[in-house]
Amino acid sequence: MTDTRLLELNADEIMCLSDRICNPDCGTEDQRVSAYPLLLKLGSAFVEVVGSGQKKEGMIPIAITEPEAWLLRSKVASTDKMASEPLFGVKLLTKVYKVLLAFNGLGDLPSSEFAEDGMTDAQKCALAEWNDKSKEE
Repeated sequence: MTDTRLLELNADEIMCLSDRICNPDCGTEDQRVSAYPLLLKLGSAFVEVVGSGQKKEGMIPIAITEPEAWLLRSKVASTDKMASEPLFGVKLLTKVYKVLLAFNGLGDLPSSEFAEDGMTDAQKCALAEWNDKSKEE
């Protein structure tokens, strides 16, 4: 059975990815994938959220494989924006990266101002040194 992770997308994200994934897309050199199964997943979600002619609110979970996640990653830029959401690309890219991190056993990385809570003393020292060096530059 193929290993998958859930990627929860809203209507705007589904429409964006559905527009950007093309039939000839095949993933990366290391992570080959056919675009057709991914397009069917996105298409099903697309019909669900906008098929009635109006965008539905909420999130739709889509089960994706690691190669599909890498393909999605190649289609999103942090600079992608929408009039109603200037951080659209950042937020979508964060979702995709969280899925990729989960596939690689790194899903529980600290990601808030309280990141040091789960860190070892050596990690806290390294982070403090990095912060000090960053301030100097």
